[in-house]
Amino acid sequence: MDYTLIAPYLPDLLSGFWITVQLSVLTLVLATPIATAIALGRDLGPRPLARALAVLVNAVRLLPALIVLYFVFYGGPQLGLRMKPMTAATIGLVAMGAAYMSEDIRGGFSALDRGQLAACRALGLPFGHALRRVLLPQALPLIVPPYMTRAIIMVKGTSLASMVSVADLTAEATRASSITYQPYVFVLLAGVLYLALSGVLVAFQAWVERHLRLRYRLAR
Repeated sequence: MDYTLIAPYLPDLLSGFWITVQLSVLTLVLATPIATAIALGRDLGPRPLARALAVLVNAVRLLPALIVLYFVFYGGPQLGLRMKPMTAATIGLVAMGAAYMSEDIRGGFSALDRGQLAACRALGLPFGHALRRVLLPQALPLIVPPYMTRAIIMVKGTSLASMVSVADLTAEATRASSITYQPYVFVLLAGVLYLALSGVLVAFQAWVERHLRLRYRLAR
C-alpha cells in the first residue's frame, strides 16, 4: 500500500470516520429507549396500542433502509421541515433501528412467564419496580446477544448515510477512490476502520455477557 497516495486524503477519511462514530452513537442511544418502549407496549400494553405499534414496526421493517432515508431526507422539505443531512440520516436510521431492536427486546420479554407480572401486581409492586427488579434481570441475558448483533448491523448501516449527502467514512472513501482511481486502497482502509468500530461493540458484548453470567452465579 502506497502511503504517499493515502496521505493527502487521510484527514478527510479520519473526519469521515469521526462522523460515522457520532452517527453510530446517536443512532444507538436514541433507538434503544424507543425500541424498549415499543417492545413493552406491544408485549405488556393494551391490545389497541399493541396492534398500532405492530403495524408501525412492520411498516418500517418491510421498507428498504435506503428508502426510509430517502423518505426522511426528501420528504421532510415537502412537509416544510428543512433538515441537515446528518439530522435526516439520524432520524431515518433511528426509525429503522428502533423497529428491528424492538423485536429483539420483545423476544426476551416474551420468553418470560407471564404469571410473574401478575404475581408482582398481586403483591402491590409498582410496574416500574417489577420491571427493574423482577423481569429485566431475567430478560437481559436473552436480549443482549440479539441486541448487540443488531447494534453492529446498525453501525455498518450508517454507511447508507453517504447516500443522503452525509460526509461519513464511506462518502470520503468513495470520493478519494474516484479521484485517485485506486478504489481498493481506500475501500480496504474504510473496511479496517469499520472493523475496528464494530470490534469495540463485540468486546463490549463479551464484557456484558460475562458480567451477567457472574451476577447470575452469585445470585444462585
